[in-house]
Amino acid sequence: MTTYAAVCNAMATLDESAPSRPNDSDEANRSLPSESAAASQPAARSQRVLRVRAAGVVRRLLAAIIDAVLVTAVAIGATLVAALALGVSLPSSKELGPDFVLAGLLDRNPMALGALGLLAGMSALYQIYLGGILGQTAGKRLLHLRVISSRGSAPGPLLGCLRFVALLLSLLPVGLGWVWCLFDRERRALHDHLSGTYVIVEDR
Repeated sequence: MTTYAAVCNAMATLDESAPSRPNDSDEANRSLPSESAAASQPAARSQRVLRVRAAGVVRRLLAAIIDAVLVTAVAIGATLVAALALGVSLPSSKELGPDFVLAGLLDRNPMALGALGLLAGMSALYQIYLGGILGQTAGKRLLHLRVISSRGSAPGPLLGCLRFVALLLSLLPVGLGWVWCLFDRERRALHDHLSGTYVIVEDR
């Protein structure tokens, strides 16, 4: 079982509410640093180590498939509603397929381009908001997985955007970025390394 730790640095706050009254010795030593204050500075910084379990490749792949099916289904449904509202003739079930979609893109068909743009936009919002800001997509929530940053919290919007762009890079070379998980000690894919994120198993 692969485990790793997210280290969170926290600065302790010093109590400055008690007023101090200067005296002659303070005036004489004002320019010299206090040895006790210098010694207490390293102690003021504390570290909280969060030990977690890394998510396996199969579990992550199943979550990604669930997410892809959900986003694609919603995008197809929205495209069908738009086509019916605009009075565009829909292709038959026999005509549907990769060749039909590719031909529509090459011919610059407005519906094909609109459907592709809708799918890309929904995928970006889905991954950035759920995966980045909340730390869990629907697929990851179903399989009890969570995305965290190196500080142990949800990545946030900026890392969410970076993670989405890195995810596209992982998928472009025939999904080779995902294969990285098989050989990585922390079970991190290429987009995890590029965005500084981790996928962990959430305690039930």
